[in-house]
Amino acid sequence: MVRIIPIVSVCILVAWHSMAAASEEWRQNTQLLPQYCKDRAKGVGSAEFKKWRGTFGEAFPHIHHYCDGIYAEQKAKGTLDERQRKRWLATVLHEMQYVGRHCQSGCVLYPELHSRWGWALRQTGQPAEAIKHFQLAIRAKPKYTPAYAKLSDLYVELEQSEDARRVLRDGLEIKPDSRMLNRRLEKLEKSQ
Repeated sequence: MVRIIPIVSVCILVAWHSMAAASEEWRQNTQLLPQYCKDRAKGVGSAEFKKWRGTFGEAFPHIHHYCDGIYAEQKAKGTLDERQRKRWLATVLHEMQYVGRHCQSGCVLYPELHSRWGWALRQTGQPAEAIKHFQLAIRAKPKYTPAYAKLSDLYVELEQSEDARRVLRDGLEIKPDSRMLNRRLEKLEKSQ
């Protein structure tokens, strides 16, 4: 009996330390998540929860999957370990695909969802699929400049500079004051 108590104490201490470390890691990583991800955790009765449910409508019950996908994207961008990165990217793809089944073209998340999905496809070596998702984002919300930027970056990576220019010019026709798109076009023009 005497030997069991120290062993149990050590196990409890190790478990508590692991939970505390995991909690701190989660807190640090979730600081970069959108506010709606943080507010959703406040619970059904909170004013914030109700506000975001009104904003996201039918997609809101699935928003935690979207937040998990954003979290996984941040982790994929921040790790140098290739195996871990592949696992995080697989999570991004899985979560975006799940939310995509519940978020149609009128959904407020649709352009950002497909832009993030396209990014993950690009990172996993699926450029043709990535292009489709960036185009879906652009069609759904023509003023959503991150989709133009990510699509043009992909075309540059594929050494299709004319397509990259076309995408940037299309975006600038709709949103001529976009610094994101103007900077990319200037850089592309200088590299000729």
